[in-house]
Amino acid sequence: MATLNSVFTSTLGTQALTRSWWRRWVYPVLFLITLTLSLATYLTLDSIQQGVNTYITDNQRALVGGDLVLESNQEWPAQVLAQVRTLPDNQVVYDYQFSSMAVTDEQTLLVRVKGVTPAYPLYGEAETASGKPLWQQLKSNTVVIAPEVLQGLNANIGDTVTIGDGQFTISDVLTKEPDRPLSAFDFGGHVLMQDQALQATNLLGQRSRVRYRIEMAGDEETIAAQQEQLEQILTSYPDIRLSDLDSEDTQVSRISDNVLMFLKLLVIAVLLLSAVAMYGVITAFVTKQQANNAIRMAMGEPARQIKASYYRLLLGTSIIASVAAVVLSLGLLQIGQPYLTAILPEDIGLAINPISIIKTLVIAIILTLVITQRGLNELGTTTPATLLNQGASQQSGKKLPWYKGYQRLPLLWYGLMFVGLYLFFTYEVGSWRLSAQLLIGLIGFVAIFWALARGWLWLLSRLAKNKNVSWMQRIAIHNLARKGNQSALFFVTLSLSVAVLTLITTLNHSINAQFVNAYPEDAPNIFLLDVQSAQHDEINNIIGAPVSYYPVIRARIVTAGGVAAEDIDADDDFDEPTRVFNLSYADTVMDTEYIVDAVTNNELYSPIDGQDSPIKSKQSPLQQVQPLSILDSAAEMLNVGMGDEVVFNIQGIELTGEITSIRSRFERGPSPFFYFLFEPKLLAAAPQIQFATAHIPEDSIAEVQGQLVRQFPAVTTVDGTAIAEQIQGLVQQMSRLVYVFTLLALLTGIMVLISSLLSTSQDRMQESASFRLLGMQKRDLYLLNILEIGVLGVSAAVFAMTIASAGAWFAITQWFDLRFSVPWANLAIGGGLLLALLLGIAIIYVRLVIGRGIMARVRAMV
Repeated sequence: MATLNSVFTSTLGTQALTRSWWRRWVYPVLFLITLTLSLATYLTLDSIQQGVNTYITDNQRALVGGDLVLESNQEWPAQVLAQVRTLPDNQVVYDYQFSSMAVTDEQTLLVRVKGVTPAYPLYGEAETASGKPLWQQLKSNTVVIAPEVLQGLNANIGDTVTIGDGQFTISDVLTKEPDRPLSAFDFGGHVLMQDQALQATNLLGQRSRVRYRIEMAGDEETIAAQQEQLEQILTSYPDIRLSDLDSEDTQVSRISDNVLMFLKLLVIAVLLLSAVAMYGVITAFVTKQQANNAIRMAMGEPARQIKASYYRLLLGTSIIASVAAVVLSLGLLQIGQPYLTAILPEDIGLAINPISIIKTLVIAIILTLVITQRGLNELGTTTPATLLNQGASQQSGKKLPWYKGYQRLPLLWYGLMFVGLYLFFTYEVGSWRLSAQLLIGLIGFVAIFWALARGWLWLLSRLAKNKNVSWMQRIAIHNLARKGNQSALFFVTLSLSVAVLTLITTLNHSINAQFVNAYPEDAPNIFLLDVQSAQHDEINNIIGAPVSYYPVIRARIVTAGGVAAEDIDADDDFDEPTRVFNLSYADTVMDTEYIVDAVTNNELYSPIDGQDSPIKSKQSPLQQVQPLSILDSAAEMLNVGMGDEVVFNIQGIELTGEITSIRSRFERGPSPFFYFLFEPKLLAAAPQIQFATAHIPEDSIAEVQGQLVRQFPAVTTVDGTAIAEQIQGLVQQMSRLVYVFTLLALLTGIMVLISSLLSTSQDRMQESASFRLLGMQKRDLYLLNILEIGVLGVSAAVFAMTIASAGAWFAITQWFDLRFSVPWANLAIGGGLLLALLLGIAIIYVRLVIGRGIMARVRAMV
């Protein structure tokens, strides 16, 4: 109680301390800026995250579509339909979705057709622009379309749109679709129609890519019974997926949660960096107050009361920072909302969450208490004489009790901070294991840069002993090792920030160069799906350019390497082995591929050892093992290699292939590729569809699309350049979010530099005064500080850019299979801005801090 009273009791010493704090404006300004920015970004992201969680909780059934959901890529078996029909019609929605071309008199557009039954939606509301009920606008000859479709077709309400063989009137615009809250990641806006109207399109039977979906609703007991029955039935149908509210992952949670969690972790790192900067500010201010502290102690004021005055002052300042953070967060939410459209539903309300405010205030208080405790640590073990002698350390000879031992050996303090940080991570990510992994990764990452910093500073100290190094450079290098200078810490914070910025810039530049700016002149830019062999001549005439056709045979994997497809444990990065795959046939390797391993050198196929030809064996080729060429990524997915067998099911007929070659791709650009290739003589007569690619002038794509879809309604045409630009736009939008928070980390790193300069300002002024007495001019002082700050900042940036570029090269070439491209112009601009910033800090520091007090020091020394 006495300690609390000392904190909240105002004394003359406390009042003098407060006046000194606010009069020396540089300290509170740096403290407030650092803490306010970090708290504001944390508050903003936490409020968004709380809003997303609330949105998902309130709209879980609407987002999933029902209490139970069945999904399949084939028509429903009679047994499944019979079980579903035990529910009333108003508790079941049959949903059919596929991509097709929508055509008006002027425009063509790739859309996503969605046919639903009258019970749609089971939960939530589907809203229209007119405000009329959805099913009042949906008739057998009308459609309700998404806003982007209306804009893309350049159409109006009441216009006619052709989809397949059917013509429909646009009756309204769909402004809200409860089970599709995010549209930025969809290729093709939705066109909603009655399920019965799908027959008029004449597309449903021709589509091999229709997604069939049944959504069911009911009370808990009914749904539980229905789920139990369906699970028993589906043991005979492994390709059909059954999910409920607990197992179904919504689009919002998949995208929003992951992105926001990544940004939250970045902001937590900024909070840690801001703690370092705040520590530097507090240490610098306490050092500045040495004489006043000595006077207070000499007049009988106990050290505990002096500490309490600092706690009171800094806690008050942190509360001011918290209030400012709330105001700033409101502005960030308003400014940042347009940049969040890709990861947040349009109808979500963004507001400051009260719980987030409480969390932010608690973080500010705990952060301030911990940092202040460390900043005032030496105050409890010194005497007034020590302080009046300008900080000469003089420890008391009295042995400290065990519970105060951490004041000399702060292992216990660091341990408590580590545990506290681990608990904070666990609270944020909701997983003990993941938080441990993140904390270990963070510590490891920081340790690498810390080791680089120490190694570089050691190397500089060795270089300073070289006789070719000038005296000015030697002094600047020695100053980097000044006590309290925090050179290594500044190196780590600046290099980490620059590394993240460089990594994002390089990734974005390489993706942009691959898909948009450096799109190969002869690369395909129009793709045709579901082409029939009899249509080749007419398609060639319409396109008027060379067209490449690729046969596609749909098949499922039965076994791979003797392991059933459903038992293959594929990594999350790979496709599901039980899905439908596209087989093809060819006798040559594609231009974008190369053979990495083969029975016969550089040959796709080789005869199977120990197997007679079909003529001699009197067996059908399909009954024999056939040579198979597999893509390396598919081989890794299936855990197979050379000589292993893969068994396929093609419409009930099994085909066994033995791997005789493994292919790899040069890049994963707009060119087609197949996981599995057989010899043409084997599959040429198999039931198949084809897709085609061509390269035509970009300004003629829309016209060609219109001609093709009018003559061949079942053929879907895709504008490759439009898709590439959409992907690139999403990448840019996501990278902007990370840029903002990484720039904040960079700013925090600069704050660490400034705070370290402040904490050593007394020693710097003493040295500068000595240099002036020895004849050094003021411009030499400027040059000395510019060299010191420049060497440290530039070296940190160079190390960071090098490491980040190496990391970006690995990610781009190994993960994304793209060409690596260095953004030289962006790196040069960023490096120039960083140099200007460091130069400005050095000049302002010498002018405002050292320049004003140096002559008084010189006169005192004379």
